[in-house]
Amino acid sequence: MARKKNLNFKKLQFSIIQSSTRTFSFLFVLFLALLPTNTYAASCDQWVAEVISAEGVVESRRTGETRWQQVSLNETFCAGDMIRVLENSRAGLAFANQPLLRLDQNSTITLGEIKEESSGLTGMLKGAASLDLIKGVAHFFSRLPRNLEVRTGFVNAGVEGTEFLIAVDDTKTSITVFEGKVLAANSAGQLGLTSGQSAVTEKGKAPVLQTVVSPRDAVRWALYYPPVIYGSDPNVSINQAAQLLAVGRVDEAKALIQQTPQNSNALSLLSIIAVVENNKEKARNLADQAIAADPESSTPRIALSYAQQASFDLAGARQSLEKAVELEPNNALAQARLAEIYSSFGELDKALATAKKAAAIEPKLSRTQTVLAFANLTQIKTTEARSAFNKAIELN
Repeated sequence: MARKKNLNFKKLQFSIIQSSTRTFSFLFVLFLALLPTNTYAASCDQWVAEVISAEGVVESRRTGETRWQQVSLNETFCAGDMIRVLENSRAGLAFANQPLLRLDQNSTITLGEIKEESSGLTGMLKGAASLDLIKGVAHFFSRLPRNLEVRTGFVNAGVEGTEFLIAVDDTKTSITVFEGKVLAANSAGQLGLTSGQSAVTEKGKAPVLQTVVSPRDAVRWALYYPPVIYGSDPNVSINQAAQLLAVGRVDEAKALIQQTPQNSNALSLLSIIAVVENNKEKARNLADQAIAADPESSTPRIALSYAQQASFDLAGARQSLEKAVELEPNNALAQARLAEIYSSFGELDKALATAKKAAAIEPKLSRTQTVLAFANLTQIKTTEARSAFNKAIELN
């Protein structure tokens, strides 16, 4: 299938959900609003879901086929098609009627039909989407009322404008509602859930409420952990930990990091985890320890910049990044991160020049192309921005 030539608004929604740094989000909205939306041709009259993110091994099996094949970004799927996410992988889907779905590793779904309703002036489908979650974990964002139904082997979930999580294993289905309402129902009974509530359903039993102490921990796999290590660490476990963080496997990454807890790069990764977990003081302390462990490395200073920005210390973040670039001028991540900070200060020419430098150092890194795209966008260079965004998506 041919790849999309332009970004679309669903990618914007998804990138904002998964990213912990949103410096250019508003400009990105304005840019994307001007672009035409194209999609793959599907084998049905109306596709129901589109792949907007695929990290690791994500495969599909279309109706009538027997082979699983790797999915492509922007690929669209019809009712009856199956999608699975393998070990240390994750995926994102956007439905034609607007709900967004994140799939964790070891998850499999079968897409259902969208029941059409009046499309109004927008021409978009407004009916209810449906899917079967065969196994695994799915995280949903559905802001429109009654536009999503999820079926599992133990219970079905009817949704009314919400963010919620469903996990299915061999013995039960668990549902946690972060915002909105979900009706969990099967032949044995039903239970209405609202924001902050969780339920579990076992085979042949009605759904019952359960207490979850830290429900947000269940979606840590869906978060975005900014990269800080450029190149390879001599320690294999640190490289593996960085790769695991890139697909949200924070617990597995921590286990590897603990093998070399005093390593500067290891401490930098722990600092980034603390930033994403909104533990600002811990993040700064870990970054400071990382700098003390290797004062000549730029990696801990990149990590420190995120901790400083999380505490609204932009001047400190700028100082840390300028030092990082001074220490390692050819560190593409440091240059890209510095370009972001320059933009936050409104120094747009300096931001673009630094972003170009980062992309020249490492043109095949999604991070450098993304920053370059935003830097071009701030100067209304839409052609250059579009080109860099498309490169970033392909590389990612």
